[in-house]
Amino acid sequence: MSRELKTERELLAIVVQALDARPETAGWIPTGLHEHEDDEAGCNWDIHYIHRDRRDADVENAAMRAAADVIGALQARYNLR
Repeated sequence: MSRELKTERELLAIVVQALDARPETAGWIPTGLHEHEDDEAGCNWDIHYIHRDRRDADVENAAMRAAADVIGALQARYNLR
């Protein structure tokens, strides 16, 4: 699948906007992008962690699971330039 190329700044903005659009992940921010060689699906980036000011383990775990879906969908559409 062909992916649209984005700079790190553009891609982070897209991820933040997508996370804010869902109630489960609104207010959560990625700590940064991790660039890597293309994986088997052809994606060359990942986000390992999201955070926000409030610390609540139950909420954090649910947000991380929901964010994984959001990030996975974006990985299928975009690659890091």
